Amino acid sequence: MPITKNPSFIKPKQERSQKRFDEVIKTAEFIYMSDDYDLTVQDVAKISGLKRPSIYKFFPSNESLLEAISVKHTNKLLLLIKKNFKSVNYKNTSELIKILIDVIAIYLTNNSPLSNLIFTDHSKKLIKDELFEQLNSVSNYNELKIRYSLNILISCLEEAFMQSGNLSPQQIAETKKACLHYLVN
Repeated sequence: MPITKNPSFIKPKQERSQKRFDEVIKTAEFIYMSDDYDLTVQDVAKISGLKRPSIYKFFPSNESLLEAISVKHTNKLLLLIKKNFKSVNYKNTSELIKILIDVIAIYLTNNSPLSNLIFTDHSKKLIKDELFEQLNSVSNYNELKIRYSLNILISCLEEAFMQSGNLSPQQIAETKKACLHYLVN
């Protein structure tokens, strides 16, 4: 599972450090969801009981905390997509895109308070790159068609989600229609 390329946070190598790292992210998520998105290392230290130097060891800035949360949820989404792709027997790209859109929509809906972090530039690129690799390996469409279709998919879902904080069945249907129209024409 990808973490990220050149993250602004430092992933721990030892198990004991990993537990502290996970606790910081869990606390940061809690603050992000409950405190009007005002997330600081100082607040994480206060709530988690960890000392600020311990947090700064992994997260040199407030932004690195947000990036770590974003990467965590992006990776969870990608893992969910991979599981769903493995569970289907067909290699039809159009059907895979429909499944892909449904899985993303369900994830965004179920994780609504944190879902806007999926739409950071870094996370969108990570998602598009991973999905391209998966679709390109089974698709009979050229690479450019697949890349552009994924760009349409992410753009449509982002626009719909950012407007209302959720995705309606109509928005999901329109996203499918836009992606598939481009892909087959």
